[in-house]
Amino acid sequence: MKQLIVIFEFKESNLSKLASFKDMLRKYNGYAFITGGSCIIWTNDTAVMVRDNLKTGIGIGDKIFVGEVKAPAAWVTSVSQEVTDYLQKNLK
Repeated sequence: MKQLIVIFEFKESNLSKLASFKDMLRKYNGYAFITGGSCIIWTNDTAVMVRDNLKTGIGIGDKIFVGEVKAPAAWVTSVSQEVTDYLQKNLK
């Protein structure tokens, strides 16, 4: 299973749209929100497949980046302890 990071930015602030987009991310095999605009997902899909799927949840001017991420990884105070523990256990 691949570990992909999804970085997203919406041109206009829209809480309903953001919630809907995050729900799309939650449908993958596993997920960990890193920041308000980034999430690691676990999937057998390619980065291109994920990008194409997520494009349905964005509008003109919105941005998405999808790329593979592997251990080792490093971060400082950007995520909660719960997410830190999850990442340390699951990043391969």
